[in-house]
Amino acid sequence: MAKKQKNSISENHARILIKAISWRIVATLTTITIVFIFTRKIVLSLGVGLVEVIAKITFYYLHERLWNRISWGKKKHPLSEIPVKRELDPEDMEKIKSQLKELGYLD
Repeated sequence: MAKKQKNSISENHARILIKAISWRIVATLTTITIVFIFTRKIVLSLGVGLVEVIAKITFYYLHERLWNRISWGKKKHPLSEIPVKRELDPEDMEKIKSQLKELGYLD
């Protein structure tokens, strides 16, 4: 069985968050600059930039919520269809992991 290789260079959550914020700043500054070039009005440009950042964050959130409801393209876990009556105890979880190791599903 082929083993999936994990990328040895990955980004932590803080770095990804900072990159997202910095990109949002760059994108909003771009919008402000474009509006200023066309209108030569700084207050209007800043106002459009403010509305733009709020609108885009809101629409992105709604977009993500919508896509979260769509199952197309999502990989379904093979064990997700097994109905369970309660949460697994840590002891039971270890037993399951042990069995999966013995069957060759886990390293």
